[in-house]
Amino acid sequence: MGKTALTSTAERLPAELLDAFQFEQDKQRRLHEELLAEGYQIADDPANLAQYIGTVREVECFCEMHTPRLLCKLFVKGTEELEHSFHLVPLHQLVKWGYVVPQPGSIFKTKFVIGVRRVGDNEFVPALRLPLK
Repeated sequence: MGKTALTSTAERLPAELLDAFQFEQDKQRRLHEELLAEGYQIADDPANLAQYIGTVREVECFCEMHTPRLLCKLFVKGTEELEHSFHLVPLHQLVKWGYVVPQPGSIFKTKFVIGVRRVGDNEFVPALRLPLK
């Protein structure tokens, strides 16, 4: 049985991070609008994130594991039982942008840009995104 550890995050983003998050928000909002204009539809949204696409939200996540390539397999809290609802987020991005080092079996909160990820030829799902820079 895994341990449950809560981590704290700063209430506000530091100024130097604001630009990176703003850029990612704008990029995800544009991508979402383009997908809708091209006839894409949402495939699934078990965590009810679609309404927040293009915004920054603090999200509580369960970290199931780290992959060999140091991706964190995350579930938005409450969707852990739905195997298809996971998000893969690079560990280095969580450390750099979220100031957290999630351990497998732990629950944590951090800020994400709610974005989109294409699945299939004409569908997308909401995705947890962090700036690439």
